[in-house]
Amino acid sequence: MFSEPILPLDDFAPPEPREVRVHGVEKPVAAVLLNTFAPALSHPLDFLIPAKLDAVAVPGVLVKVKVGTKRYTGVIVERKDSTDWQKPLREIERTLGDLPLLDIPTLELLENVSLYYGTGPSALFRYALPERRVKVEQNFSTVPSELDPIPVTVPPPEQTTWARYAGGVEFFSDLCQGRHPRAVVSALPLGNNPHFQPSSRFQPIAELVSAAWSNGEQSLIVMPTVEQADEAYLYLRDYFADSDQVVLYTSEIPTAASYETFLRSRFGTAAVVVGTRGAVFLPLARPGLFFLWDDLAWSLSSDMFPNFSARQVLLMRSQLCGIALVLAHYSVNAGDLQLVTRHFARGLAPNREVLRQCTGRFEFLSEDAQLAEGMTGAMLLPNAALRLVRRGLQSGPVLLLIPPDGAFSVVSCANCGANAVCEVCAGPLTFEGSRLVCTRCGNVPAHYACLRCASTKLRGRHLQSRTVIDDIGRAFSGVPVLVSRPGKGRIGLVDGASRLVIAYPGGEPFATGGYEAAVILRAHMWANRTALWTAQELMRQFLAAGSLVKPEGRILVTNRIDSRLEQALVRWDPWSFAAHDLREREAGHFAPAWRTALLQGSSLSEVLAFLRQDFPEIMVFGPVPARDNPALSTAFVSVSLRDSQEFGRALRAVELQNARERKSGSSGLRIVVDPPDPAGQIG
Repeated sequence: MFSEPILPLDDFAPPEPREVRVHGVEKPVAAVLLNTFAPALSHPLDFLIPAKLDAVAVPGVLVKVKVGTKRYTGVIVERKDSTDWQKPLREIERTLGDLPLLDIPTLELLENVSLYYGTGPSALFRYALPERRVKVEQNFSTVPSELDPIPVTVPPPEQTTWARYAGGVEFFSDLCQGRHPRAVVSALPLGNNPHFQPSSRFQPIAELVSAAWSNGEQSLIVMPTVEQADEAYLYLRDYFADSDQVVLYTSEIPTAASYETFLRSRFGTAAVVVGTRGAVFLPLARPGLFFLWDDLAWSLSSDMFPNFSARQVLLMRSQLCGIALVLAHYSVNAGDLQLVTRHFARGLAPNREVLRQCTGRFEFLSEDAQLAEGMTGAMLLPNAALRLVRRGLQSGPVLLLIPPDGAFSVVSCANCGANAVCEVCAGPLTFEGSRLVCTRCGNVPAHYACLRCASTKLRGRHLQSRTVIDDIGRAFSGVPVLVSRPGKGRIGLVDGASRLVIAYPGGEPFATGGYEAAVILRAHMWANRTALWTAQELMRQFLAAGSLVKPEGRILVTNRIDSRLEQALVRWDPWSFAAHDLREREAGHFAPAWRTALLQGSSLSEVLAFLRQDFPEIMVFGPVPARDNPALSTAFVSVSLRDSQEFGRALRAVELQNARERKSGSSGLRIVVDPPDPAGQIG
């Protein structure tokens, strides 16, 4: 694959830059980033600025240029007086308006994020700039304006909701004083006020925004879903006296409104922008605060190349621009903890006394209790769960959380039930015929002994979840039953009346005053998955469901899970489990402790040889046959964090060579950087 050199060689000297002159034009060379998917054109190209465009061809302005026989839209990245291109430069054909739509910090962000994901900045162009509307531009000036005065009084730090967190008062004070602190927050549940409204969960965000606004700075609030963004937007509009300085940026608003929000953000006529994943690249005239809720929500990671995550973009943006950043959720993951241990961010956890007053109690149905119940202990709703639900229904709503429908196969110990893992890479094992094979690194163990009980007996299990909601309803005849699913099928709020609410993960409605109790069914359908993300996702989902229960209410999990996870849930202490997870990821060479990538293609040998040459200490698991297409191979690679930039450049080189081979008819290569599951497949 790499018969041609794709990185500079030691004895290869690039051409000397040559000076370019145009009469009456200072710095007549424009570096233009094109809006294209072509890897060969993924970096800025040089064009000549004619005298007639000198005044308007400034960095950030859109232009039309011609490359070969095709015309492209692009943005001017910089102006300069020299070029490496040894042939005559083509002129910019025209500018598209005179507004510099992308500022220098945003252009730098595109370069840094694209390098992290091993591609060129043009791959992110479509995310940074919404569809243009010329008529909307007529109301904007190229000079950013001052924000309107804040319409409310900023509360003293001691009187804010942040006073309930250890270190929260100091954090809020720093923000009020114009500093730009960063924090990871394990958020408090809704609280013990019987009249508490679900929208009040946005009050801590409003307080942070008010601190930034009082300093003349803008805030960007990013939520996982359109529904949550809408709720936050409405709350903040109301909190700030129906101010039009609060704007919304999601995929469901009209195109013209989206472009207007973009321009208001860019030129400083909006103090607060609330959006979803697509908002992370929005240019801000005076950025002061980035807030991200539920940073590991699946919706916050793009499912299109280059598969960027909102979390990673905001982390890089905060670091590049020195802007305050808050990552918050009820749970804390290994990546969040790493930010704290490396002193990139502060860790803000609720004071333990406050936490006890605001949280329900997790309980787990023990094996002894299941045995004591006999056959009913293994049913969908054991007697203990039935009793808890009936007791709760006497005074209010009860939540039943069920796993999504689906099926998967695992190989586990026949004695203790622990999943079988590889002794080399700790990846999940599977049967290929009568042979045991690791799905991550391809190792074929000659002998196997369970790491938990040392048994050598294995069994294959096919786990299937298809909860029959009607059966649950029949168990509670006469009780109103609601079913809530994520997305369009989600119920936003239920009142305090007695009812049974059955919800899928991510679809849990809020209940006025909180649920009397909650039951989490078939926890083994989460816990027995072999993906690396299983434990952190289980913690995230269970704490989110538990946060909806009244203080001192019971949250019963009907199946046993990992004991460390159980203890963390009982103590409501996601930090301790995040520390355990981070240690395991460090030992296993997984993100975020390492820089990783998942590669898939028809032949990976030359790609892996190239990476091994550049990174002698690289860890390579595989290649193994792709699950859905045995003609393709999948490999997982891992390098040290100190090699992060070099790793990105190497992946860029691989992508460029891959683009050349696609033209020659090769099936090509697909790359996912920092995949959530090292043994996963690229769909």
